[in-house]
Amino acid sequence: MTTRPTFTELLDWVEGRLAGDRADAVASYVAAGDPATTASVEWIREFIAGARSMPLSEPPPELSARLRNVFEELHRPGHGDGWSDASLLHDTRTGLAVAGLRSLDDDGVHLAFDSEIGRFVLDATAAGAGEVDIQGLIMLAPGTRGVDLAFLERGDLRRAVRSTPDGRFDARGVPVDVDELWLTSGATRVRTVLDLRR
Repeated sequence: MTTRPTFTELLDWVEGRLAGDRADAVASYVAAGDPATTASVEWIREFIAGARSMPLSEPPPELSARLRNVFEELHRPGHGDGWSDASLLHDTRTGLAVAGLRSLDDDGVHLAFDSEIGRFVLDATAAGAGEVDIQGLIMLAPGTRGVDLAFLERGDLRRAVRSTPDGRFDARGVPVDVDELWLTSGATRVRTVLDLRR
């Protein structure tokens, strides 16, 4: 096996949900001692041990309702009314310069969009094999407490993050084949095609 396991595969392997040849391949890769993979496995094991050591408690009702809504939206791709499309303003790969937007000198991709939620930018830089780390900022309207972002690959959810109240977001180890991004803030739902390949 030469492909680095994704974080999700490592989690499934540690918890025994990865079966068959794929489990054997992940075990071989972990045994090879790749430093990043070893660190991820150690982090997962420490997180699981820490989680098991804590007593469970009921989340606040408003948090439960929000999580149910997010889950519902993420597992019903494209369903429902009220979706709007974000407009691509800038892509460093096109060579078009827009005032106020920086370019990347490395192997990264810098994208800027306009949307109903607000303008947002994201930088995607190479991480592991077939993955990128994404950092971004959404210009949120006053009073907005954050935005949920979902990165999808052919309709399947691959990463979900929530921005901070000031609009910053960080998604690590996103598959480079992710092709769609959803942003939700309350009843406002925005989606856009995404191309992260260099």
